[in-house]
Amino acid sequence: MFASFLAHKRAGSLHIEWVIVVGIGAAVAGDNLGFYIGRRFGPRILPWVMKVFHLDDTDLGTAKAQVERHGGATVFWARYIFGLRTLAGPLAGMLGMEWKKFLLFNILGGVTWVVTMSMAGFLFASTFNTLLKYLEKASWGITVVVVGAGYYVWRRKKKRYKKRKAREKGREKGHN
Repeated sequence: MFASFLAHKRAGSLHIEWVIVVGIGAAVAGDNLGFYIGRRFGPRILPWVMKVFHLDDTDLGTAKAQVERHGGATVFWARYIFGLRTLAGPLAGMLGMEWKKFLLFNILGGVTWVVTMSMAGFLFASTFNTLLKYLEKASWGITVVVVGAGYYVWRRKKKRYKKRKAREKGREKGHN
């Protein structure tokens, strides 16, 4: 946003087109690096994360099932949520999301997010500080809603996952 603000003010030879192109490249490259780190070091970090956050195999199974079903949408929309945009790449890599799918939704999210933020900064350069305050407040509000809803959905999915595993275990015992 600051670069687009400067482009509006014509600071040096900064042009909005280049701000957008460089922003998209940096956003996509950064998330792909995060994905790689998650994929590469996730198996070593995951036991520690599970211990710190008191998670069990059911939580891990639920998370992996969610990534399989909704991973693309999560990567796309996480771009717009403060904090989650940083964690989406490493978590997708750690939870085994297919890289091509990650790349597609990362590019789509990166393009829309960078263009939106750049144009907001460019068009509202005269009220830049006020705009930042509104975006920060909105981002925190969205984060609270998404985390709350995510927790609620997580618990429901975890219960269903446990019931399904119990039924499968019961069927296995019935066959033995």
